[in-house]
Amino acid sequence: MPYEVKQQTKTKHIKFSVAIQTDAYKNMINQTLGDPNEAKKFVSNISTAVSANPKLQVCDAGSIISAGLAANSLGLPINQALGFAYILPYRCKERDENGNEYWVDKAQFQIGYKGLIQLCLRSGQYKKIGVKPVHKGEVQGLDEFGDEIIKFDHKFDDESVVGYFAYFQLVNGAAMTSYKTVEECEKHGKKYSKSYKGLWTTDFDTMAMKTTLKLLLSKYGIMSTEMQNAIRYDQAVINTIEGKEVVDYVDNPNADESTGEIVEEVSPEMLATADLREQIKAKKGGE
Repeated sequence: MPYEVKQQTKTKHIKFSVAIQTDAYKNMINQTLGDPNEAKKFVSNISTAVSANPKLQVCDAGSIISAGLAANSLGLPINQALGFAYILPYRCKERDENGNEYWVDKAQFQIGYKGLIQLCLRSGQYKKIGVKPVHKGEVQGLDEFGDEIIKFDHKFDDESVVGYFAYFQLVNGAAMTSYKTVEECEKHGKKYSKSYKGLWTTDFDTMAMKTTLKLLLSKYGIMSTEMQNAIRYDQAVINTIEGKEVVDYVDNPNADESTGEIVEEVSPEMLATADLREQIKAKKGGE
């Protein structure tokens, strides 16, 4: 018998504007970051990000803070205008104790293509790396290996975008490139984002460039620990249940690496024990 969907059921999650002012969350952030000044800056930055997006303001506070800590552990700013990392609202379903489904708003972490480039450069393994749109007229055909020959020329800047080109060169000289058409990026987005909304509809170029670069790096790049974490957290709601970090790909069940259990309300005490806390400490040299 299918579960009854209660779309009008209101979430019981505490709102961010209230949660961030409580001693429990303040203490948790201070303990996790280990530096009062860093904690103060974190609260300021994440509060600014939330205040700029009305839909984030009603999201579960724990998921917002977890997404912010994920960005912090990677050393990426969450200012959406910068394009390194994003905290985005996502409406998903959960089940109550009776098995009935209801809607709830949670925050999802997403890394931008600029964030991927930043992490690669920090690793010291990449000499060059980038991604850019390809305009009509810049595709010159195929080489002897069947790969597209791209010749960038500013005279085509006003032409329509037909694809995206990603490349990198390692310090040892090894180099790889990848070209994805607009149609391939759109197909990928629809396959791995069941809702196909958010940045895919408001900033397609940004998501397409990120997808092209991410696929190239995942397949051929040197993956630092930071890069592995970035890809693991990307497009996920991050929570902690009973002291265990749960990465829930709410928008892409096919990529779900979580426990498969229902993500429940996360207390500050539980969030403070997240793997993210250990990553942040390790990054700061075990302080």
